[in-house]
Order: sequence, then structure tokens, then C-alpha cells
Amino acid sequence: MKKREDEEVESAGLAGLVLDLQPKLLDSVAERNALAGSVETFARCMTVLGVPLCLTEQVPDKLGPTEEGLLTVCGEAPCFPKDSFSAFGCGEFEEWISANGVEHLLLSGIETPICVYLTAVDAVRRGMAVTVLVDCVGCRRAQDGEWALRKMEKLGCHLLPLESLLYAILKSAQHKEFRSISALVKERPS
Repeated sequence: MKKREDEEVESAGLAGLVLDLQPKLLDSVAERNALAGSVETFARCMTVLGVPLCLTEQVPDKLGPTEEGLLTVCGEAPCFPKDSFSAFGCGEFEEWISANGVEHLLLSGIETPICVYLTAVDAVRRGMAVTVLVDCVGCRRAQDGEWALRKMEKLGCHLLPLESLLYAILKSAQHKEFRSISALVKERPS
């Protein structure tokens, strides 16, 4: 079910995805440490808010496992190996989406013009709302990422920085997790 652009973010049906944050891929991304820190903050916040989260790994037998720090933060979140560029090419991921009743997918990870883009396209085709966290995605060539983000926006994806998404979920300082989320945002690396 696609949401209008002016609707608030509802946590029901919401899920987060971290695509392919593996050191061999991450090492080629500009501002590697800032990206890894932002994605870790995203994962911590999803845990605090009780939003389901999963990870993918692109051909892990060749490219290695997910960044160790992120794996520690993600704890029990499932991690799906894939060889397709879209996460939807992985049957286990599709089963997880279905089992969790995901209607709105929050995308983070690498690379913006490849796996992030193709996953967003497939999610939109399936009638899902998609939010791409612009400060939680990265790529080797910044210009390629910019063009992919433009195309995703034209497809109806929401493009937001992590903090905008978090405060849209909280809605007010009265939310029971406001202080926890605010603390995580303040600790976030610049």
C-alpha cells in the first residue's frame, strides 16, 4: 500500500533493510566511516523502536561478511546472503518481508546506484512504500548515486535523512522512546 507523500510515517508495517555493508564494498565508498556510523545509528534506533530489521550480504563467500561493528549492533537481525543485486532476488528476504507484513521499507547500505536502487524499484513494483535514508546509503561514484536517488524519487520513493525519519516516527517528545532516540542521535558520528 503506497503512502501519499504528505502522510506521516507510521511504524506499523515498517521495516529496515541494510544492504551489503561488507568491508570489501565499504572500503571503496567515500566517507566510509561516516556511512558505517550512520547505518549503525539507524540499526540501533530500529531496535529501540521495535521496528523489524534485516541485512543482506552480496556474495559473502567472495566479498566476506557484514562489517563487524554493524553485526554487533544488529544482534538478532537476520542476515540473508544473495547473489542478485536486488534484495528481492533472495527468496529468504522475500519470505521475511511477507512474514513481517512489511508495507514500508526503509533502505540503507551500498551501493546506491545498484543494490539500493534495484531493491527500491522492486519494492515499488510490489506496491510498497519506500524511504531511502540519504545519509545511510553510499557508493563509489557520488554522481552515480545522485542520479539513482533522483530516479528513485521519480518512482515515488521518499528521500530523507535518518533524523527526519526518526522524528517522524516519534511524532512528539511525548513518545516513550524519545529520550533514547535523542541520545542515539546525539552520539551519532558527524
